Amino acid sequence: MVRTASVLHPDDDDFVQPRALWEKVLSPVDREHLVENIARHASKGVTPEMQRWVVGYWTSVHPDLGAGVAGALQLEPVIAGSAGR
Repeated sequence: MVRTASVLHPDDDDFVQPRALWEKVLSPVDREHLVENIARHASKGVTPEMQRWVVGYWTSVHPDLGAGVAGALQLEPVIAGSAGR
């Protein structure tokens, strides 16, 4: 059994709330810290393939977040929507 909305809306994706956090709540310093934390966790013992997936995932939240993580991991940014897959 799966619970879903009876009518799907454009806002019904997994990234609406984290995108709002990035855009409307976090200060520039908070954003920098978030990028650093994600990159730090994705850099130790993580395969390059998984690092590309991580960049794609965070790009789905917000292109600037994905680009920041990519830069910190010294990877090319991912085009939004491709999720690094």
